[in-house]
Amino acid sequence: MRRSKAPPSPKIDLGAFSEGVLMEQIRRADERRTVLHVPSLRDHVMEHPGLHFHFNPDLIIGVEGATRFEFIHDQFVVEAGALAVIPGGIPHREIFPQGKSAAFKNLVVSVYNETVSIQLQTATEANTKVEMKTEYFDTNKHQSLAHYLEEIAELAHGHGEEQRLGIKGLLLIYLSTLESVVRQGRHSAPVEKLKISQTKRLVQEHLGQSTLGVRFLSGMLHCSSDYLSNLFHRETGQRLTSYINVERIKAATTMLRSTPLTVAEVAYAVGFESQGYFSRVFKQIALKSPMDYRRSIEHAVVELEGRPRTIYAPPGR
Repeated sequence: MRRSKAPPSPKIDLGAFSEGVLMEQIRRADERRTVLHVPSLRDHVMEHPGLHFHFNPDLIIGVEGATRFEFIHDQFVVEAGALAVIPGGIPHREIFPQGKSAAFKNLVVSVYNETVSIQLQTATEANTKVEMKTEYFDTNKHQSLAHYLEEIAELAHGHGEEQRLGIKGLLLIYLSTLESVVRQGRHSAPVEKLKISQTKRLVQEHLGQSTLGVRFLSGMLHCSSDYLSNLFHRETGQRLTSYINVERIKAATTMLRSTPLTVAEVAYAVGFESQGYFSRVFKQIALKSPMDYRRSIEHAVVELEGRPRTIYAPPGR
C-alpha cells in the first residue's frame, strides 16, 4: 500500500513568529515562571566523539514537543516553554524525538559578528525529517547579547534569592534586546547585505574546518568565488580570506588564554593543518607568536593577582 504523501509545511513568517515567542518568554521571565536549563560549566572546548561546540553561546527555546541535549557529563530535556543556554565551548549534541512523539518545534538563537541568527527547527508526526529555516538580523548589540547569556550561565549554578533575581534581570534585558533586534529587522534586508551576514555566520560555524575558504563559502551560498570575494570586500572593506584568518586568530587567543591546549592543538582546533603556518598568521595579526602571547597573558595575571585589592591615597591629599 502506497503511503500518502505528507502535506507541505505551511509557510511561516519566522520574524513575526519569533517576536511572539520572545514576548511570551518576556512575560514568563517577568512573572518568574521561566524554566531554564544550563549544563555544567566544564569540559570547555574539549573534543569528544559525536559532540560539537560553538565559540559563542546559544539560546534554545522549546516551542512544541521535547528535545534532549547531551553533554560529556550531563544531559537534560527541553520541553515546550522552557529555555536552555548552551555556553560557548561546551561540547553537546541534540537528540530529536522519534516515533509517535516525533513532533517538535524549537527556536535556536545564535550571535556572531554583528549578526543574530534565529533558526526554527521543526518536525511533525506526518514528516519526521527535521526541517530548518533560518533568518539573520544585523545588530551592533551582538557582544552584549552574548555576554548576557554567559552571565546567565554563570549564575544558573548558584543558589539563593540573589542568583534568582540576577537571572531574572539578565533574562529580561536579553530577551527584550533580542525582541527589539528582531522587530527592527523585520523589513527585508537587501539581498547583498543578507549574503554578507550569511557569510559571517558560515565562517563561525565552520571555523575549525581546514577546508574553510572562499571556494567553500561560495559553494554553500550558491554563487561564484569571484562574486563573493568582490562583494565581501566592497561591503566590509576587508578581504574575505583576511577576515577568515582574523576570526581564526580571535578564537585561538581565547583558547590560549582559557585552556591548557598546546599551540599545535589550538592550531588544529581553529582549522590550520600546519602549526608553522598558524604561528606565522598569528604573529601577523597579533604581532607576537602564540607562545609569547600566552606568556604575556600569564605574566599579566601574576602581576594583577599580586596587587593589593584596595588602593588608598597617600595621607594629606
